Amino acid sequence: MNAYDIQFYDLLSSAGKAEGKRLQGFIDNQVMQKYNELDIPGFTFAQDMQLDFTYEQVQKELGINVMASYVDLDSPAIPDAPKGAVLHTGRIPRMKKVEYYNEDKYRKMLILEQRFGGNSDRVFDSALAELFITVDNLIGGHVNSLSYQRHQIVSTGKFTLTAENNPNGIKGVTFASHVPTANQNTLSGTKRWWTDGAAKTIEGSAATPVEDMIAMVENARDKGVKGHFEVNAATLTKILNHSKVAAMIGINALPVATADAQAAYAATFSRYRKKAILEELVGATIVEIDHKVQTQKITKGAVENVLFDSFDPNVVVFVPDGSIGEIITVEPIAIEGGKYATFLGGRGLLTVGADYVKKCQSFNSEMTSLVVPSLPQYMWYTRVC
Repeated sequence: MNAYDIQFYDLLSSAGKAEGKRLQGFIDNQVMQKYNELDIPGFTFAQDMQLDFTYEQVQKELGINVMASYVDLDSPAIPDAPKGAVLHTGRIPRMKKVEYYNEDKYRKMLILEQRFGGNSDRVFDSALAELFITVDNLIGGHVNSLSYQRHQIVSTGKFTLTAENNPNGIKGVTFASHVPTANQNTLSGTKRWWTDGAAKTIEGSAATPVEDMIAMVENARDKGVKGHFEVNAATLTKILNHSKVAAMIGINALPVATADAQAAYAATFSRYRKKAILEELVGATIVEIDHKVQTQKITKGAVENVLFDSFDPNVVVFVPDGSIGEIITVEPIAIEGGKYATFLGGRGLLTVGADYVKKCQSFNSEMTSLVVPSLPQYMWYTRVC
């Protein structure tokens, strides 16, 4: 039997032999460079973390400022009514991931040790690559979860934990953004842009996509709100090829030509040009969301990876420009003396543990964060099919 120093069974030690790297420095200088810009537009991390798991959704106000009053010289001003209201309180959910550096990986490292020597660059580079893959998978999983939260909250008005998006965790919990019912337009019958659901191949005979989008912009303008549309990328392609949209694009390009000539000319346009003309027609920028996430389900030893869109493909949303909310985070707690590091500005915690019976090292990550919108009353939805 061969027995090895405990340090050999430490990926951190193997990856740090040559340069004495510490896990925190490795994360900050190597891994986090990949995540300098998160795909969470409109939301920023709250300046301070909190110890309590309870959050408050506070509704803020946009739009036109109340004019100053004209009064007598000695008359006091009347203050405006307080802005903002607490819409909801709830509990922030915790996310966790784990990666194992097991005996099989240790033995492969041992082979390198024997072949090239314990202090060789080859061994160091191999251990460093393994560490990068391990840590990147953990942090990247949390980043994807936050992006998914954001896109679900914006595209559906809520974030619900289901068997599809959280197969290995809790289910049936919903975090609602509390968009007013009056801001949600669900098309029905032949007014739907497509009548065959997700396929989006059969157009509604009474569908008016451009007019529907213009109405959303006008609703926002009535509130003094400037914003943009957000739509699933694949759905935008379908919209640009919708016959009613193509006809309007053709009229815009050749206003005095026949309908057939307009349609033929519009068919030659690039996707980029079609999008630009549609933006001109509806009076707002269109931001396409092309973001996918993956879950993994293990049933009786069989691994199933499921890939799906973060942004609902059946809706068009008008969203205010600029900040629309915050990401509220509970500050992680680590036991003194353990091996750990933080990521995303200290909001996530990575803890390294060991099981000497199973001869494996575990890398455990956790983060307790929730995307909380602050302007739900200024978001408008049209469910198109």
